[in-house]
Amino acid sequence: MRAIRAAWYAGFCTAACLLGGPANAGLFTGDLFYTYYGQTPNVAKVTYSYNDVTHTFGVSAPTNIATTGGADGIIFGPDGNLLIGGQGSGFVYRVNPTTGAIIDQFHPGSAGSDQSSYHLALDPTGTKVYTSNFGGALDVMPFFGAGTTHALTGGDTGLTQVAFGDAGSVFYVDGSPNGGGNLGLINLTTFVTTQLYSAVGPAHGLIYDPYSDLMTMFGRGFTGTMNATDGSNLKTSSTQFACDFDQGAVDGHGHALVAGCSSITLLDYSISHDITHPDYYASIGGFGTIDDVAPLVGAGSRTDVPEPITLSLFSAGLAGVAMMRRRKKSA
Repeated sequence: MRAIRAAWYAGFCTAACLLGGPANAGLFTGDLFYTYYGQTPNVAKVTYSYNDVTHTFGVSAPTNIATTGGADGIIFGPDGNLLIGGQGSGFVYRVNPTTGAIIDQFHPGSAGSDQSSYHLALDPTGTKVYTSNFGGALDVMPFFGAGTTHALTGGDTGLTQVAFGDAGSVFYVDGSPNGGGNLGLINLTTFVTTQLYSAVGPAHGLIYDPYSDLMTMFGRGFTGTMNATDGSNLKTSSTQFACDFDQGAVDGHGHALVAGCSSITLLDYSISHDITHPDYYASIGGFGTIDDVAPLVGAGSRTDVPEPITLSLFSAGLAGVAMMRRRKKSA
């Protein structure tokens, strides 16, 4: 279990979504690392907390980490350092998450190619990093060094991000900020794409969720899921949970934290097991040009699945915390 410090709660801002019904017992807490696309410093973190009995969601004041030449996608490398997609800078940056020092930087693609880097994905083996421009060719970087650009053929000739599913399946999304993209499968040996769906509203951020065992997507304030082996059974939310979504992170316990709309949005689907119909959701604003969040579990994450803290510790620590916002899920 993670230790909890009383000082951590000082100055907490909170939000809650009280919808009734059964709940699991626990407090989930951890650090969420994220990027800003239009302000500096452009790499930061907050400490988050969610009580899934009282449905109280809170985050600490942001802690600035670093300033890179540009920032979009953010993941952890296997060495524990952050990797930052540098947007138009032509680099991917490796950053110490404690000191903020830029350790090194490399071009994500071949010389002469469009080397803008946005979303990032780490191979499950931890040996390769995948990135691209929006709708561009796929750049493959060894960890950590200059990359090679690979042209794509098939259903889509450009993509925004790849994500690794079950049974060796690799999925891609091809879309513009911040949603409304195509989805499909990609062969990372031949670089041939097989388009499965077109013009999917929430298709922008794309991850694998071990809690639901589904590929999960975020975009335009909506969520979506599909089978993690073959992409079947596409499902999208009927509710728009925020004015916009970019990338989200799941914690392996049926909760997601999503960046977009100058906010961090919590989605709790621990009971429904369906992120398109969450049990509770809440947003905390004031995050300016927040862009992407780093994974909380799986490849590209920093730690294992966060453990719930005992409710007695939670109750002792929440003295003075004010309710900020309530939102009701759609029927």
